[in-house]
Amino acid sequence: MAPSRTQLAALWPNPGPSLTADTPALWPGSTPTSTAAARGYLQQDFEQHHGFYNYRGFHNHTPFHILVEWALGGTKEHLEAIWNQHVALERPAYQTPAPITAQTFSNHLGDEEYYQGYLYFFSDLVLKRPVHAVVEEWIFSSKANFESYNGRQPEMLNRLLAGILHPMLYLGYGLEFSLPGLVAEGLAQAAVHKVGSSALLPKSMFNMSTTCQPGTHAFSIVSRIIRDRRFNNFVGSFDDVQSKHGDVIQRYAAEWTVDGTNPKEVAKKVRELSFLNVMIYAVGGWRDGEGFHNAEFTLMHLVTSSLTLTSYMAVLTSPMTKSLLLRAYFTRSLAYYISRGRPNLPVRSFFSSPILTEFPGPRPYPSESVYPEPTSPFALTPNVWLQIIQSALVHPDDHLSKVQRTLAHYGRLYGNIPPGEFKDTELEGSEFIDGTLFVRTAALTMEWMGRIREGEPARYWGDDPNYPESEIS
Repeated sequence: MAPSRTQLAALWPNPGPSLTADTPALWPGSTPTSTAAARGYLQQDFEQHHGFYNYRGFHNHTPFHILVEWALGGTKEHLEAIWNQHVALERPAYQTPAPITAQTFSNHLGDEEYYQGYLYFFSDLVLKRPVHAVVEEWIFSSKANFESYNGRQPEMLNRLLAGILHPMLYLGYGLEFSLPGLVAEGLAQAAVHKVGSSALLPKSMFNMSTTCQPGTHAFSIVSRIIRDRRFNNFVGSFDDVQSKHGDVIQRYAAEWTVDGTNPKEVAKKVRELSFLNVMIYAVGGWRDGEGFHNAEFTLMHLVTSSLTLTSYMAVLTSPMTKSLLLRAYFTRSLAYYISRGRPNLPVRSFFSSPILTEFPGPRPYPSESVYPEPTSPFALTPNVWLQIIQSALVHPDDHLSKVQRTLAHYGRLYGNIPPGEFKDTELEGSEFIDGTLFVRTAALTMEWMGRIREGEPARYWGDDPNYPESEIS
């Protein structure tokens, strides 16, 4: 049954503040007007649109774009332009053939025709119970993954991580912004995603102890994967990598352990994944002698999805669940990396290059009293992050603002980490890795996508399936 007006108001309150010191903070700029606009558009999207905007499995990105723009200080006018951009594409919502109940829950998993039924089912749950309890029961429990229904297993965690991690993004943004309606959308997205092989998420992963000895560093595991000739010349779909290499990937990932009972270790493991996935995207797109060769579409999603980890860790209460999610996410990240040809990571070259700080366009004319001096480039660009965010705010691609907000958050958390922090790992050049990773990546990404505020044309992500002309050789 569709939510009442009172229930809709409860599902869609004003987006909430940062959950903890480790979750993303709101940039200054939101106003009562922009907040009301964001809330209104999110609720309209919930009521009016399907979770996919077409019949090829392309996801509705309206909630991401609205929330990120609002969180970065976008105006009511920006939000209205974004809404108009997306509403022209979206697929209208429609009634499912039958309602979803606890008894029929597993009957229609993987069937997008039942999206609205799952949406209403989960909306009712998140209005009646704490969000963390709903998520832990319906995504992470043994029942939600391995209980047999007519010979089928639900595999809800596998579904959460499907679709280039979009259900995880939906749910993670719902947790971050304390929006029950978006949590319900994320759970419904997971329910209607199809799953392939379960090799990356075997039942044994759910039975591992929450307390364990320190495992192998993620950088070392990636280094071993780079050297493993079994992956040579492999580029394929995610289903291909699961069917051909799933067991091997799982064995590699099993060497990476998480003590879910130890908050400091959980935070350290989240940091590890944040560095790793940004490097897979940015350093993996770097070529010696050429620079940033490719802002790859699939690997970019490893960056944006990683931002949600701090929100999951802040909301989930079970140590087992925290450990399970981090290990499952790491496994999935490795698989996506391999599916894109496991690009080499020229760490030394990437970190020895100058940080891109100059933007095109008209220059200001500093007066004589500026610091450090009128002729210094730092008088023109004292903080390149401000230019990066301003340019991202006006770019029409909804992924770009997500990427730049993610990188800015990591710059805040990890930007002061010096070279040598990761020198004991097996990754070649790891002694050069430092906290400049994030500003380097953000500036290169902005250049790649087009600094349109400064007059450059907008560009595509490399290999973006939405735009075949973006293919990179």
